[in-house]
Amino acid sequence: MENMHHIELIGSYTSAATLFGEEIKITTTRKDPVPVLCRELIKRGVDPQETVRVARAGQAAWKVDRTIASWAGIDITEHDRDGLRTVKHRPFPKGI
Repeated sequence: MENMHHIELIGSYTSAATLFGEEIKITTTRKDPVPVLCRELIKRGVDPQETVRVARAGQAAWKVDRTIASWAGIDITEHDRDGLRTVKHRPFPKGI
């Protein structure tokens, strides 16, 4: 059986998960913190194909649970004129 990870949304720009007893908390500005936290989980050795459930105050925030890889592969940004926009994650080139 696959592992189910839980991410809790705290406010608009903070998300938290517990991994091996350690709380990992990510705060961003103008960007959804869930994809950023999923990329951190992968860096820490979590299998990208494991499933994650995103919740706010204990209630599921999305109807469908997704893999960590699917969350890590996107960015959701907020724009003043356009509102929320989902785009493919593009990391900075090394050395910048």
